[in-house]
Formats: sequence, C-alpha cells, structure tokens
Amino acid sequence: MAASGPSKSAQERREAQREALRKQRQAELSRQRTVRTVVIAAITVVALLIAATAGYFIFQATRPAGPVAVPESMSEDQPYLSLGATEDSGKPVLEIHLDFMCPFCGQLEEINGDDIETMVDDQEATLHLVPRNFLDGQSTTGDYSTRAAAAMVCVYDDDPENVIPFQQLMFANQPAEGSAGLTDEEIWGYAEQAGASEAVQSCMSAKTYQPWVREVADPYGQETGGGTPYVELDGTAVEGEVWGQPGALREAVLAAGGAAPSDGGQD
Repeated sequence: MAASGPSKSAQERREAQREALRKQRQAELSRQRTVRTVVIAAITVVALLIAATAGYFIFQATRPAGPVAVPESMSEDQPYLSLGATEDSGKPVLEIHLDFMCPFCGQLEEINGDDIETMVDDQEATLHLVPRNFLDGQSTTGDYSTRAAAAMVCVYDDDPENVIPFQQLMFANQPAEGSAGLTDEEIWGYAEQAGASEAVQSCMSAKTYQPWVREVADPYGQETGGGTPYVELDGTAVEGEVWGQPGALREAVLAAGGAAPSDGGQD
C-alpha cells in the first residue's frame, strides 16, 4: 500500500531545517544590527575627535599666551591709544574707531587726515584711536585687520609720535576690501617709513598686541559704535554728514573747547 504522505521523521527533519534557517536569519540580522551600531558609534567618535581637535587648534591659535599685553603707558583694560592733549587737560575728547581695510575709514582719513594731525600736534583735543579688527572676515587671509591694528599698537609702544604718520601711510596704501591685505613686510615698511625702530618689526613678528586688539579694543568698539568708522566727540556720536565735510570735524572740536586760549593781545 502506497504511503499517503511524508513520514513523521521526514516532516520533523523539514521543520528542524526551517527552524535552523530561521535562527540563521535572526543571527544574521542581529549581526548586521551590531555592525551598523559599531560603525555609527565609530563615525560619531571620529567626528567628535575631529571637532575637538579643530576647536583646540583654533583656541590655541587665538588665545593669548598669558595676560593681555599692553604698552607701558596703558592700563590692561584701556581700549584706545591716546594722543594729543593729555587726559587731564580739559580739552575735548575725540574718539575714532578705525579698521585699516574699511573703505569708509579710508574716506574719513582722506577728508580729515591733515586736520587730525593738526589737532594732535597742536593739542587741540585728546585723541582716542581704537584700532579694530572688524573686517578680518573681509580679507582672504582672515586676519589682515588684526595684523594691521596690532602693528599700530606696536608703533604706539615704540613712539606715539609715529602713530599718525603710520596711519596716513596705511590708508594712502589701503588694500581693497576682500583682498589678502598688505603683507607683514609691507606693513613694517610703512611703520619704518613713519619713523619706527626695528623693535616694531620684532613686536609685529611676536604678535604681541593681537590679543589686545581681539579681546579689548574690538569688543569695546562693538559695544560702543558697532561698525567702522565711528567718531565720537565728548561722548556724542559724530555723524558722517559732519566728518564727511572737509574741515567740519575740526570745527566741531574747536567749538567744543579745542581752540588755544587767547593771550589777550599781550606781546
């Protein structure tokens, strides 16, 4: 008599095979999940390491090598270079925030540069210069404004009398916004032309005052005037309509008390 179906033992073997295949598939899926988890974890760790390493190098590149260095004549938190009449002279205080890549700062210098020099030389005002790095991001090197501003502080520390000639030369040879800016060698050349000693070149190479520009002068400028140029006379902002007219800024300073006292006609 023919068998009507598979024997019990054959059926049990097939079920055992199906169960073995099922367990094999489950094991493979579990292995794949484990591999996926390990890969994702590894990628995450590598990404975190890259971010941490990049952050470390950025921090090392920008942090000061200790306390912020300032010229001997300045306090550590003083955010400006002081020229002209002494702080206790009672003369008007003219404050100018500038960035050596700022085109409008170049215009301010072109219109008022000679008058600024006169006001300083004749002590008609106390001039506060705030060298900013506001436009670092507009130079392809990413640091031109900082380098130029710090160089001005080096010149000031070497001899304050050379600051105005240096400023005039820097703006007379101002690079275009969006360019690499002047090289350190070119900046040093203008400093030397203005009368600076070789100590300024060493100061620039050591980046001595770059932390002061980043951590003192520029934050002060951001809080006070925001962008550049910014002009203030005795605490009141001077608009471009004034400093944009030849002679008007000096007239405002003289009207505020910058004129020399009369000698009463005595011989």
